Amino acid sequence: MTNHEKIIELNKIWYDFICSDHHKDRDCHFRISTHYHYGDKVEYEVEHNGYIVDYDNTEWNTLEEAEQELVRLLSNSILEEAEWYYNLPKSETMGDYDDHPKYSKKDLEEIINKIQLIVNK
Repeated sequence: MTNHEKIIELNKIWYDFICSDHHKDRDCHFRISTHYHYGDKVEYEVEHNGYIVDYDNTEWNTLEEAEQELVRLLSNSILEEAEWYYNLPKSETMGDYDDHPKYSKKDLEEIINKIQLIVNK
């Protein structure tokens, strides 16, 4: 699986994961921009300006490096969000965790396993 294909698969998971309750437009956009400097140097910038993930844009010397960074950013973002859901406190109004309206522990474990499979392909 190419980095491009990994990015597409991870972005689908990320979108479904964070937008099940309502659409979060800024959090759904990830970019790799190409910067040409005076005809001499080319840099690739990974960009994400969302609310959920705090990410400082980074610059890379090759498109491959930028794609690898975006794979890392997406997979880490999904895993961090899954961990947040996994560790949600069980308030009286929520009942048992497995009754959470968004994800059960089994759902989260499946998402985590799927991310690991994609990244390691």
